[in-house]
Amino acid sequence: MNPNILMVIDHHLNPDKYTRAQLQDNADADNAAAAYTAGNAASIVAAYTAANAAAVAADAAADAVYWLNKYFNITGENKQDYIDAINKDNKQ
Repeated sequence: MNPNILMVIDHHLNPDKYTRAQLQDNADADNAAAAYTAGNAASIVAAYTAANAAAVAADAAADAVYWLNKYFNITGENKQDYIDAINKDNKQ
């Protein structure tokens, strides 16, 4: 499970949970991971997703959804697994 993607989804489900600085740190961390694994499409898509979540404009949310869907299509991971993990953490 990609922790950067997990934060992006959590941000969409709980928009007041993270500060802009936390979202930017998440984007920066994922951009570094993508640079390290250049050629790994899933890492690159994850970086774009995290970066879009750091933006606060309404149209950036649509961009983030687009990149999330692209990430899950490339990796074959299940988005519901991420949502379940977030819900589990929120219950504790």
